[in-house]
Amino acid sequence: MISILISVDEETRIALLEEGYLVEFFLERPWAKDIVGNIYKGKVERVLPGMGAAFIDIGIEKNGFLPLKDLGGKSLRIGDEIVVQVSREGRDLKGPRLTTKITIPGHYLLILPDWGKIGVSRRITKPSERKRLRKLIADSLSSGFGAVVRTAAWGEEEEVILEELSELLSLWSGIMEKFYSLPAPSLLYSEPPLIERVLRDWFSPEVKDICSDSLEALEGARKTIEKWSSSGSAVEFVYHDLPGISLFEAYGVEKELDMLLSRRVPLLCGGEIVIDRAEALTVVDVNTSSFVGGKSFEKTALRTNLEAAREIARQLRLRGIGGIVIIDFIDMKSERNRELVLKELSSALKRDKRDVEICSFSPLGLLELTREREGPDLVEKLGMTCPYCGGRGWVLNEETLLMDIKRRLRKFLTSNTAEEIEIVVNPAIKRRLEELRPEWEKAYHRKIRIVEDAHLPFEAFKLRAV
Repeated sequence: MISILISVDEETRIALLEEGYLVEFFLERPWAKDIVGNIYKGKVERVLPGMGAAFIDIGIEKNGFLPLKDLGGKSLRIGDEIVVQVSREGRDLKGPRLTTKITIPGHYLLILPDWGKIGVSRRITKPSERKRLRKLIADSLSSGFGAVVRTAAWGEEEEVILEELSELLSLWSGIMEKFYSLPAPSLLYSEPPLIERVLRDWFSPEVKDICSDSLEALEGARKTIEKWSSSGSAVEFVYHDLPGISLFEAYGVEKELDMLLSRRVPLLCGGEIVIDRAEALTVVDVNTSSFVGGKSFEKTALRTNLEAAREIARQLRLRGIGGIVIIDFIDMKSERNRELVLKELSSALKRDKRDVEICSFSPLGLLELTREREGPDLVEKLGMTCPYCGGRGWVLNEETLLMDIKRRLRKFLTSNTAEEIEIVVNPAIKRRLEELRPEWEKAYHRKIRIVEDAHLPFEAFKLRAV
């Protein structure tokens, strides 16, 4: 059973709960619109064969990055005007990643102009249903177009699916009309607001209720779902207006969100997983922590690893982690037990809408998987680089910092004859310096004043003559 929670105030937040557990979280802020999925008429600014890329002006601050392999052998020249779609948001100093393989998404179908093939979601497992849907689209799709039938089409009436197909083809026709009439760069198509996108991509017969603290959002959700035949007739729409408690607090979601920036995630058995993000990959370590288990360590390890596998699958979805993920499960001697853990992880990831590829255990006992990226993960959206450590994940300890201050002070005094010196530091280190001040004043024959500045990073300090 799936519940969809929609909270609307200055920002829109949507939570998906499966059997009461938070598994997906979406966030949209009016001042920071997501551009993934938007389609632009772009202008080629640079072509760099050595990098296998072209840089395209799409009318935003940074040029987009287009891999040349997307072009299928076609050549580009500076000044060319092309249709591109944002496939991934930019990170750090990089612009967004672009593609020429355009996708127009609907609830039941994805339209792929110029692809020429028809695919059916792997989650539609019944052979007769796959055959029915493939034939329906093949008989109705214009020549040269491709399509992917989404899971939501399983069992749906043909008239409803064909109606959406017609709408998507009409949408593409309008996009091309804009391409030929507007200058480059121009926005040709913008993805709908967050609530509509989430319902389009996630609504299914498994959704039992939609709850919101906004009557307007609730009515909008109702109208969106009504377009999809009778599939929304069993959904309960609930307006949350309890005084003194927010929607997310009532469902325990706020507490879960508070933990999303934490490295450590506790397991019910007493173990834990530790998630560390690096530039190139994400590393997940599994520990027994306070879980001592029974007489057999192998059984303790297996139980912890099985629970960790389920939680890791949830955290990957919840945090939006993409790219390479390395998992260090607790070492087990039994090959059968390792297979059980691998099977549990695979099963838990079946509900993931992003493409996930799992490798077997390496000779060192590490498990590697890759998960499709879709823009910044949740930590990047909710957090920022630590102003104290600059993203390293550590700072100098007190003893090291105090010795550094002392060395710098000695050097400062060799070129300065002032009778009084100020040492400006972060408040966290002031107490230790006050303890050392009498000793330093006696050694250097100068008066020393310790001044705190809360704006200084922990490692930073200033020396100045008074």
